[in-house]
Amino acid sequence: MKRKIWWQIPGTLPISKKIRLQSQHGPVGKNWWTIRFVSVLEDYGENGRLSRGKHCARNGFGNNIRFGPGEVSMGILCTGSSARPVGLLFPRFSTEVWDMVIETITHDAALTGSLIIGEFTRDLVDTLEKKEIFLIPDHYRSVRAFCHCSDDQNPCIHVAAAWYFLAEVLDEDPWMLFLLHGMTREEVMNRVQTFRNLVSHPVPGSDAKEGTEQEAGIPKVGDPQGFFSCIDTSETLYQVPERNVSPILLLGPAPYRLGGKNLAERINGMYPDIRAYAESVRFGKAKSSRSKDFEKSFF
Repeated sequence: MKRKIWWQIPGTLPISKKIRLQSQHGPVGKNWWTIRFVSVLEDYGENGRLSRGKHCARNGFGNNIRFGPGEVSMGILCTGSSARPVGLLFPRFSTEVWDMVIETITHDAALTGSLIIGEFTRDLVDTLEKKEIFLIPDHYRSVRAFCHCSDDQNPCIHVAAAWYFLAEVLDEDPWMLFLLHGMTREEVMNRVQTFRNLVSHPVPGSDAKEGTEQEAGIPKVGDPQGFFSCIDTSETLYQVPERNVSPILLLGPAPYRLGGKNLAERINGMYPDIRAYAESVRFGKAKSSRSKDFEKSFF
C-alpha cells in the first residue's frame, strides 16, 4: 500500500502529529531539485547552526505544519516541552510573472507534456531561470524567515530545521514549489489549457493572432484534407516540405514502458508507416511496401 503523504491533509498537520526527518544520516535531499533547495540554505547559513538545525529536525520534531500560497509555517521543538513557531514567506509571483510562466510552458511542447504527466524537469526550472523566474530560490535572502527565539542570527537552528523539513516535502512533491509562489499545479494546468484553447480557437476580435494554426503548420479542426496537406483546402493543394515533427513526442514521455522502451517511443516508430499510407491515399501515389503492410495490419 502506498504511504499516505502527511501534508496532503487539507491545510494543516494537527499539533498531535509529530514528524522527524526521514533522512537520519548524511545530506538531506534525494532528488536534484531538493539538493539545490538545500544548497540555498547551506550556502548562506553558519555551519554550526545548520548542523544543530539538522540534528533538531532528526531528533526533535516538527508539528502544526501549514501550507498556503507563498507561505509555510510549523512548530519546531529542539529542546524543552513546547515547539517554537517558525514561518517562511516565499516571493509570490505577480500576475505578469505568472502570465510569463504560463506562456513559456504553453509554447514548449516538452514542458507542457512534463506538466501533464507530473514529471518535474530540469528543463522547466532552467528555462524559467533564463527569464529570471526562480521556482527554486536563487538566494536564501529572497525568502523571509521568522522565529521568535533569542538567537539574532538568521537562519537560527529552528528556521534551519524547518527548511530541512520543507526539503523533504519537496522530495515527495516538487510541484509544491508552484504553491510556494502562489499557484497550485492544477491551477497552472488549467491556465495552460485555457491559453492553448485561446491560441487554437481565437475569439473573433481578440488580440490572438488569426491563422495561428496555419503559422504553426497545424490544420483547422474538422478538416481531414488539411490534416494531410497542412494547408487551407480553399487554396491550391500542394505538399508541405518535409518537417521532422513527431506528434506523439510533443506530448512528452508516456507514464508507461513497453519492452524496455518508453511507450511514446514505441508509438513513434509507427509514424513512418502512417505517413507513407497517408501520402499514398492523399496524393494517389503507388503504395510502398511499408504502406501496404500498414494497411494489412490496421484495415
